[in-house]
Amino acid sequence: MPSPANDKVTGTTEKRGRGRPRKPDAMSNAERQAAWRARHGARTKSVTVTKNTPPPADAHDALVRECEQLRAELVQARRELKTVSRGKPSARVPSDVATVLRRLPRQQDADSDERRLHLTMTGTQFFALERLVAHFGLSRRAVIERLIDWADDTFSRSLYDDEAAFSGYIDRDRNEK
Repeated sequence: MPSPANDKVTGTTEKRGRGRPRKPDAMSNAERQAAWRARHGARTKSVTVTKNTPPPADAHDALVRECEQLRAELVQARRELKTVSRGKPSARVPSDVATVLRRLPRQQDADSDERRLHLTMTGTQFFALERLVAHFGLSRRAVIERLIDWADDTFSRSLYDDEAAFSGYIDRDRNEK
């Protein structure tokens, strides 16, 4: 490494800058970028831009007619659904909680004995149960029993077409724990 230049008059030495010294033929960042573009310019493919032209008016009219036809089919399907749902017994299941909780409880089976159920629930569910108890003037047990009866009836009626699914749901051996 060459020694720093000495100034004999003042007695000071010039310090070399930090890092590797710059070569006299070094390129600037802009020159390096231009060289990279020149090297890689041949690799790039030209891109053709196509202008999307709007469809002619005939296509719009056809789409409007198709939309009107689909709307008419939807109205017809809704009518058919209403007539079919009126005939099904499962469509008459009450969905209103007040209707469910105000109806009389299910008749007890003679051979059905009472069983104790230990139940833990979150605070939100507990307070909802308390609100239902207070509003309908029923006991906690009555509210829970009626909601369970309603859920069981609703699900059983939804399976009236599928015998295998209904049998699987009713099968006691499978449900026993």
